This record gives sequence, C-alpha cells and structure tokens, in this order.
Amino acid sequence: AQNELVARLHDVQTAEFPDAEEQRELESRAAGLKAANTWHASAAIQEAREACGGAGYLAENRLIALRADTDVFTTFEGDNHVLTQLVAKEMLTAYADDVKGMSPVEWVRFAANFAGDRVLKRTAAETIMQTILDSRQDNEEEGSLFNRGTQVTMFEDREEYLLSSVARRMQGKSKEMSAFDAFNSVQDHVLHTAKAHIDRIVLEAFVAGIDACEDEEARRILGMVCDLYALPVIEDDKAWFIEHRFLSTERAKAVTRGINERCRSLRPYAETLVDGFGIPESLRYAEMLHPEHLREPV
Repeated sequence: AQNELVARLHDVQTAEFPDAEEQRELESRAAGLKAANTWHASAAIQEAREACGGAGYLAENRLIALRADTDVFTTFEGDNHVLTQLVAKEMLTAYADDVKGMSPVEWVRFAANFAGDRVLKRTAAETIMQTILDSRQDNEEEGSLFNRGTQVTMFEDREEYLLSSVARRMQGKSKEMSAFDAFNSVQDHVLHTAKAHIDRIVLEAFVAGIDACEDEEARRILGMVCDLYALPVIEDDKAWFIEHRFLSTERAKAVTRGINERCRSLRPYAETLVDGFGIPESLRYAEMLHPEHLREPV
C-alpha cells in the first residue's frame, strides 16, 4: 500500500496539470496509511516483546528501544485519530456536494442507489479486482472465507454501508445543531468509516502485489499471508458484521478457525517471511539470539 501511494504521488506531482481532487484524495490516503502503519508497528512490537517474556524487556534485546522509538510516531506528523478524521472528511466531501439541496425523498433514493465511484474507487487494477470478485463464493461454508472475492466484498460492503449511514446520521443531526457539532456527535461512526476505508485500500494493494508476483511458490505463500490480514480485520469487527447481518454467528466462529488454520499453515515459512523483509544482519544481533541462548534444553 505504501509503494502504491508513492507511485501515485509521483504521477500526481509530475502531471502537467495536477488534478486538485486527486491531490486531496492522495493527502487523505497518506494520512490513513500513516495511521495504519504506526498503529500496526506499535502493536507488532508489543506482541513481540510479550512473546519473549522477561527477555523482551531487557535493553540489550532492543525491543524496548524499538517500542520507545516507534510509539511516538502514532502522534508525530499528526495524531493518528486526527489523521483518521481527515480520511473520513475527504470521503464525506462527495456526500456534501451531492446531497446539498435534496429533499428527503431524493436523499433516500440517492442513499439507496449510492454505489459511489468515490466510495469504492479501487486502488488496485480494476481488471484484477473484477476477476477476484467474479470468483466469489456466496455459500455459508467455512472454505469460502478463504475466497478472495468473498473477503473483498465484505470489506467493500462494510465501507459502503458505514459511509452511507454516517452521512445520513450527520444530515439528520445537522437540522438540530451546527455542522461542527453534528460531526463531533458521530465521532465513533466517523472513525469506524475511515478505518474501514483504510482496511480496503491495504487489502487491494495486497491483492495487486500478489498479482504482480511472478514466482508461483511466493504467490502461494503471499496468498496465505493475505488471508492472515483479511480474516483478523473481519474478526476484530465481527460484532459490527453480525449486528448488521453481514455475518452469521456460526460463520463468525469460522473466521477464528480460519485464522488459526492459516497460522499453522504459515508456521514452516516463518524464517522465509522474516528474510523477506531484508533486515540488515547487523540489526539481528540481540543478546537473546546468541547461540548459547538458543540451545535446546536437555
């Protein structure tokens, strides 16, 4: 997703006549990915630190320094919650322009038909996404949760529903209070909408990355890693999916089983995946990785 953002930035900034709307959307994308990346880094380091027990808290093993260095980035260059609000505001701009002056009947009709080119403006190649969506399996079997078309559809449906519903709430509240107060009164909904949008952008970038990979075995492994991104996003928000009838309770349990299955399947490739990050050898000399600490117990 970060690579895709940089490529977009290059295209926009080198264009002879830069598009103002594209520039605003790019700023929103950068804000959203910054928030997602820094939250993910903090969570990943914390998970690693706890997994290493007491050794994870020793300065010589570097994790504590990493956590101190990266945690602050959730606030640097803009607090993550403020940046997430920026994403939502950009998404809602289309609604502000389109619904202005509509009667209640027109608004209902608009909301019902809003598939939204801006809402679901895909970041990956349209042909790739369409092929994936055409492969979707709509049955309730557990296996369909590993189907990329099913995952993409769930991400898209959630984003579209959240955006249309937060817009309706804000329009209703704007009749009772100022626009500023109306926006603040639905903050939880606003942040949820923006995070759903960011989740979809990352998933689409992942899909495009796998498609561009020429090595068949690497594609297979990346496919499993992609499942291990998509399914936990659904699991973390499964209360919403169940409440809005996008997911049955039985299928929600299958999501967790699917995550556990993918963890088991990926375990043999752990070292390969770590090597894939290209971490310099000089950074891998934490004291707890010294051979004498890695000997098997008798």
